[in-house]
Amino acid sequence: MRVCFVSPEFFGLGVHGGFGYVTKTLSEGLADRGFDVCVVTPRRKSQGAVETVNGVKVLSYKPYTGLPGPAGALASRWSYINLIREVDADIYHSQAVSLNTYVAQSAAPDKRHLITFQDPYDEREWARIAEVEPRYRGLKHGVRVKLEKHVLSSACRRADALYTQAWFLAEKARRYYGFKESPGFLPNPVPIPETPRGKSPRPTACFLARWDPQKRVELFFKLALEHPEVHFIAMGRSHDETRDRELRERYGGVPNLQLTGFVSEEKKSKILGKSWVLVNTSVREALPVSFLEALAHGTPIISGENPDGLTADYGYVAEDGDYSAAVKRLLTDDERLEKGGRGRRHVEEVHEAGKAVDRHVKIYESLEV
Repeated sequence: MRVCFVSPEFFGLGVHGGFGYVTKTLSEGLADRGFDVCVVTPRRKSQGAVETVNGVKVLSYKPYTGLPGPAGALASRWSYINLIREVDADIYHSQAVSLNTYVAQSAAPDKRHLITFQDPYDEREWARIAEVEPRYRGLKHGVRVKLEKHVLSSACRRADALYTQAWFLAEKARRYYGFKESPGFLPNPVPIPETPRGKSPRPTACFLARWDPQKRVELFFKLALEHPEVHFIAMGRSHDETRDRELRERYGGVPNLQLTGFVSEEKKSKILGKSWVLVNTSVREALPVSFLEALAHGTPIISGENPDGLTADYGYVAEDGDYSAAVKRLLTDDERLEKGGRGRRHVEEVHEAGKAVDRHVKIYESLEV
């Protein structure tokens, strides 16, 4: 069986994001089981037209053609259509519904098409992100969202199966895109270390996300200034080189703040393992894979978001955006380690990579023509 992932990114090929990480983990897990797997994604930076990563073929197309606005977007889809037809997969699995989902359905109408809603945006979500991202404001953006909603709603109705990676997203996606039945639950995969690492003797908080505006990494940096007794480690960087440089110049001298840039999987695991807590300061989230990675290492979460109740169950909700108060609670909470342990058991039961890939395999086999 040949499976093709329709994804906005592939982790490590010019971009580092949650969608790409999930796509990479899933596709490599399927390849290990003998599946013929490929990914079709926009081309990033120095990414080649064809890359092979751990048995997974990654095909890319140029998302920009030099033409302005919608004309350029449409033109880029012509090469995308050719890639979809060239792949000739049995199953096309979209990691988030997008215009590419609709195009893939049109280019391969006799194949099976699945959608996993990773982070569906409704009007409220667009308003929240517009608070920190000016490009999502104004009439032009509003018109684009309405047009996209019409096309994406059609893609949802044409799909052979619909799923969400978190329970709370099901009704949100169903209501926004207007389909009748609630989508199923299909958890994202997370590798789990065999034995949790020992926690650092010094209170340690880590940040794991790109340093783009909606993640509000500046709030994490300010926590370092407010809590000199805590060691803060900020993994990641901004995809905007100017913004990244400015943040490092502004906060690089804070003595209890470590700025690592992008890190290897091994180093990420080491940092997550020794940290007392993962701090997520994003203005809004679905269920980020970083939450699951932290819990897999027995590390609780601090966040203003509470997807599926995970932050409240296995960490500390930053009520009214008061992250400093949440850090203080962590430092005096005798149940800190117990919360992390329960979080690890939850991830082992629901999201462990092997189990999640097996679940995908069963779905694919049930849909095979």
